[in-house]
Amino acid sequence: MIHIESMTFGYGKRPLFGSLDLKLEPGMAYGLLGLNGAGKTSLLKLLAGALRPQSGTIRVFGEEPWRKKASFLADTIFVPEDPWVPAVKPGAWLDRYAVFRPAFDRERFAVLSRESALEEDKLLTKYSYGQRKKFTLAAALASGARLILLDEPTNGLDIPSKSQFRRALAQSVDPDRIVIVSTHQVRDLERVIDPAVIVHGGKILFQLGSDLMAERLGAAHVSELGPDVVYAEKDRVGYSALLELGRGAGSDDVQAADLELVFNAAITVPDRLETALKGEQLPQLGPADAAVKEYSEKEETK
Repeated sequence: MIHIESMTFGYGKRPLFGSLDLKLEPGMAYGLLGLNGAGKTSLLKLLAGALRPQSGTIRVFGEEPWRKKASFLADTIFVPEDPWVPAVKPGAWLDRYAVFRPAFDRERFAVLSRESALEEDKLLTKYSYGQRKKFTLAAALASGARLILLDEPTNGLDIPSKSQFRRALAQSVDPDRIVIVSTHQVRDLERVIDPAVIVHGGKILFQLGSDLMAERLGAAHVSELGPDVVYAEKDRVGYSALLELGRGAGSDDVQAADLELVFNAAITVPDRLETALKGEQLPQLGPADAAVKEYSEKEETK
């Protein structure tokens, strides 16, 4: 498991995380969500051992990542948004680098490579950005590592490649493995990542599983703000609303909660979202409330 306790980290005099606590269990593909600059990439690097916390502790399967023990490095893989590749062909890469990962599954890598239509007789440095992403993602998912860290994995992928990646990611979830995916492309992955971990203001705001969201939250387009509206985004004919289920939200038009709406509610009106998740009654919204936004003001989920 991952256990972060009272961890602080920053760059120079700029603090990024202050006394951050987080526990993550194996068997999950966590989605790490936050605005630009919230520290998602830095958190992945801290977990990978590329950065060292300034205080507090990080333990991954009992190890402190920053110590960079060989056993930890063989059991952890981090794919950055723009991955580096050496000037070798895929076969030479396997012979040179896969040997450092005792659990590397060459057969699975071959299947993922074929599904991604990767060229075997071409230097990796001659691959396009999207091809490099597909190669490094295939290598990560076939690595056998117990900790897989992926930073914006769908950036640079075309639509068929995104579908293929979702299937491969779902197949990689294992009872002994932790997968963490940092993404702002929520709709690319919201049916695969679960739970969602929302980082904002130097702390973890929410850790939300799909079961809790399905039980407590719904989404619908409404013409007016009722007592069940947690958060809403106004358009020309009404509101796209995040609703608290069980308080008048019984319409057939209510759908599953949109993770993007949940994220925007979390960073805009966290207390209101927490009230809804507890099943408590919400105060009535007015058009000028912070929980009601024009689409032109809509925050991106990054």
